[in-house]
Amino acid sequence: MPNKTPILSKFLAWSAKKAGHPITFVLALLVVAAWLIAGIIFGFNNTWLLIINTIATLNATLMVFIIQNTQNRESKALHLKIDELIRATKEATNELIAIEELEEEELERIRKKISQKTDERKT
Repeated sequence: MPNKTPILSKFLAWSAKKAGHPITFVLALLVVAAWLIAGIIFGFNNTWLLIINTIATLNATLMVFIIQNTQNRESKALHLKIDELIRATKEATNELIAIEELEEEELERIRKKISQKTDERKT
């Protein structure tokens, strides 16, 4: 079966890996050093400040989306792994599978039910 992962998903996964790499941090430090040198050369004028502010804002905005995408994928994968463990455990309640989709009130009801079971086992 051919891999049908969308190009954007592949790009986001690649970007997240590259953003977390130590070399990326070193490159960012070099950019800051170049920015400071340019500031000294241009006398820290408004154009110099506008350029770095624009770059920093765009970079921060894009990184928020990359991080959120990565966290969403990791969270989904973790939930699937936990759901599989629930299915494989005979004593587990299947009611907990896909629990993250429930409303707060339902989650609280299940939490209380599990707490009662835990308290009963202790006695």
